[in-house]
Amino acid sequence: MDVVWLKRDVRLHDHGPLAEVAQSRNPFVLLYLYEPDQLREPTVHGSHLRFVHEGLLDLERRWKNECPLSGNTLKTGGNEQAVTSSHATFEYLTICHNTAIATLEAIHRTHPIGRLLSHEETGHWQSYMRDRAVRKWCRSNKVKFVEFNQTGVTRNLKCRDDYNILFNAFMAKPRHPTPNVESLQSRVVQLRNLPGFIGNLETNNITQWDSIFTEIPADHRHDRHGRQQFGGETKALATMDSFLQERGSKFSQDISSPNTAWNSCSRLSPYLAWGHISLRFVVHSLQHRQEALKRMKAQGRNTGTWLRSLQAFSSRLHWRSHFIQKLESEPVLELRDLCPAFQHLRRQDDDWVEARYVAWSTGTTGFPFVDACMRCLLEHGWINFRMRAMLVSFACYNLWLDWKRIAPHLARVFLDFEPGIHYPQLQMQAGTTGINAMRVYSVTKQGKDQDPTGKFIRRHVLEMERVPDQYIHEPWKMPQSLQEEIQLTITSRERADQEVSLIECATYPEPIVNEQESAKIAKARMSDVRKQESTKNMAKEVFVKHGSRNNRSHVMNKPKSGTGVYTLGKQPISLQDNQPKISDVFGEMIGDSKKKPKQNRSGETKRSSNTITQESELLQSSSTHIRQPKKSKTTTGTMEGTGGNAFLSANAISWNCLACTFRNENKPFALVCEICGTNRGEKSS
Repeated sequence: MDVVWLKRDVRLHDHGPLAEVAQSRNPFVLLYLYEPDQLREPTVHGSHLRFVHEGLLDLERRWKNECPLSGNTLKTGGNEQAVTSSHATFEYLTICHNTAIATLEAIHRTHPIGRLLSHEETGHWQSYMRDRAVRKWCRSNKVKFVEFNQTGVTRNLKCRDDYNILFNAFMAKPRHPTPNVESLQSRVVQLRNLPGFIGNLETNNITQWDSIFTEIPADHRHDRHGRQQFGGETKALATMDSFLQERGSKFSQDISSPNTAWNSCSRLSPYLAWGHISLRFVVHSLQHRQEALKRMKAQGRNTGTWLRSLQAFSSRLHWRSHFIQKLESEPVLELRDLCPAFQHLRRQDDDWVEARYVAWSTGTTGFPFVDACMRCLLEHGWINFRMRAMLVSFACYNLWLDWKRIAPHLARVFLDFEPGIHYPQLQMQAGTTGINAMRVYSVTKQGKDQDPTGKFIRRHVLEMERVPDQYIHEPWKMPQSLQEEIQLTITSRERADQEVSLIECATYPEPIVNEQESAKIAKARMSDVRKQESTKNMAKEVFVKHGSRNNRSHVMNKPKSGTGVYTLGKQPISLQDNQPKISDVFGEMIGDSKKKPKQNRSGETKRSSNTITQESELLQSSSTHIRQPKKSKTTTGTMEGTGGNAFLSANAISWNCLACTFRNENKPFALVCEICGTNRGEKSS
């Protein structure tokens, strides 16, 4: 018997294990486990479990032929449930509340397992250890464990230089064929006698539903009352279709503001995170849409901003797997700083201030835009990338909180929690990678830029509803007479704690810290570590293992012979013989300011320049000595991220965004970052 172990891949399309069993004649089990040890992780939230169970119900309906294989006939959005209780009884899926090893042993005793089929999961540390235990069990019981790639991430990647080549090759492969459900129904075996078997997942079936939820703390069991996205492949396909055909035309210009990103972003992240749609399926669908638009443009038809927006979306898909690869290559990245030099920062006895954490996590910091973003997450479970980065920056710099201790809260409020993105991004925003610039956002400036009239703030911070636009981002500056007029009192922290019951009007707290002063102190602390020679040496090692090998090798662009990406992929860099040394690559950027930068060996200059990426260049901008690039023919404006106040070069092939470090092509009208929408030349703060 074969066992198809469903984890973060609850779908029919582009599903490796299902395609494999479709080619055999073996009976098989469709197994999903609510594992107690995994549910007890502090990152788990009730909204996650509900999203997962909606996906399971949707898959069961697909096996019953009760919903279309394509999602094109459905509309996305809305508050309707993805599935109804009338379809909650399982006939094809075997769902158990039990550990993986115990369940496999129970199956193996009565139905000897020949193959265990699943996808390659890049999960948190607990899932990593679980998978290791399962592999050991399979070896001991002579069960063949077959895992299928579904993200383009390479397991046991020997050299980071090969990543782009391997990723693009995976995305270029045909998708796994969608199985004919009717032909497989007779071979699906449902094992109802397994320990912890769950026959249905109706939310009103108190016994079985509560047995799962007892594994997580009571405070984390609720759903997000404003959650607008529901699980399942049917919903995922509908969401993708609406983005590619309707909502995505303004993606590149709307992604920075929470007011516009809500509709213009793809909103596919929870479906990708939980495997209700595959990345390759999205990439191929995106390619088809781009090709259709290019044909329309060639015919003289107006395509507006579609092509530009979809290219920016393509970049996002590429960077998604780039970050997951970091955790795949170094699973302990969840537990420690990527660059060990920062291990002591934010971890002294007096660094953690519980009151600051509580204010940040509940949206009561006294900074309206920060509080609005956090309250939006608490209500809906989603907000755009730029605002997530700002929340982490504010917590780690202004409040000086340890990224490891804020990670569980953010994982719970993100409906699209993806460990491979979560932990590398947290470290990047917290400044502990050693190869990225410090991202110290000015939260007040961000609010004024992204929500100038306070529309978003008033929607989520109800206390601010009557505050005039002039003070919406800095309410502590309101005169006392105005506070009385609008019946809103800006209270000190002490007064809020002691006299709140005596105040008849609404209250809002004063800022929990001085924004400018706290940022200044944090920058100084980080800089003291960054400028140390030992830190620079550690950063070199981080770059070798995790640094982006750029030249914009997208999911949409096949590498061409002779390009840097092609060369790096075919000939991995060696740190000996005639290959450029990593010390040569970093020499000019993080070397001693009193020493003349080392020159590359003859014939190696071009090769080395292809190795330097946005991450290594950002090291240059933070070093004690900033190398000024040579001036050449210029256009108006300045470019950030090049190591100094360089002019925009007409010959420059790319430019780096300081807000997200993405390297953008120097194409005509490339005035905003394709990833985060920051204007070219605008500082990250």
